[in-house]
Amino acid sequence: MNNPLPSSEELKELLDLAVDLSSQAGKVHFRRDTGHVDSKSTITDPVSQVDRDAEQIITAGIGRARPDDGILGEEGTDTQGNSGFRWVIDPLDGTVNYLYGFPSYSVSIAVELDGVPIIGVVYDTAHDEMYVAQIGGAATNNGGYIHVTSCRDLSTALLGTGFGYDPDVRKQQAVILAELLPQVRDIRRAGSCAIDLCSVASGRLDGFYETGVQWWDVAAGVAIVRSAGGIALYEPLHKRVIASGPLLWEQLCSTVKEAEMAAGSPTAPPSANI
Repeated sequence: MNNPLPSSEELKELLDLAVDLSSQAGKVHFRRDTGHVDSKSTITDPVSQVDRDAEQIITAGIGRARPDDGILGEEGTDTQGNSGFRWVIDPLDGTVNYLYGFPSYSVSIAVELDGVPIIGVVYDTAHDEMYVAQIGGAATNNGGYIHVTSCRDLSTALLGTGFGYDPDVRKQQAVILAELLPQVRDIRRAGSCAIDLCSVASGRLDGFYETGVQWWDVAAGVAIVRSAGGIALYEPLHKRVIASGPLLWEQLCSTVKEAEMAAGSPTAPPSANI
């Protein structure tokens, strides 16, 4: 980092604000007033009024409390700040799940400093679980400490993954999945990347990987996994995130890379550093 870490008092202020704004956005989820639903990248990639209203609440709250901070939001917010801090927000991660009533969707808020997420809050509004972490501190879920698993053998690992919205991308991801599936205990696909990362942090999954995700999908979850004793890495070039406990990390990374190469994935050249 170019800038020094904030004091413990400022970290607490940032964390408290992120938790409060997540709770406020969660109330928008609870109203279930989806309004008119539009499409974004493809016809299967929806955005609802809940997404827009929740983002507006979060950005307005940040603007009042910390007007000098930058903001990057999924629904179009891109505010340049001058404080060194940037808020990275996904007001409704798992919109398809939300629209169907499938219980895997969340509010995701991170605060980054020089590109490093130092605060992570993911509010699983379907289950009323608030995941919280700050750099140098422990990770919690509703106040209870969480930790990654000690799994060290991929053959006994339960992995999570996700799929993109573009049909051609999904087809390629399915080929990669077919390469991976025989090598692991099993694979789950829940549909909220933020919650999947929290599942790694809390030991509900041994590892997670996905390509085609944006920074706002993963920033908070990456912070939470790291604070829970795990390793999480996001590659902006390939929009790939990988996360696991430290004992599984090397094996997971190499196996994902091998599966992508075997499937002829253009996101995994031999020199790819994952």
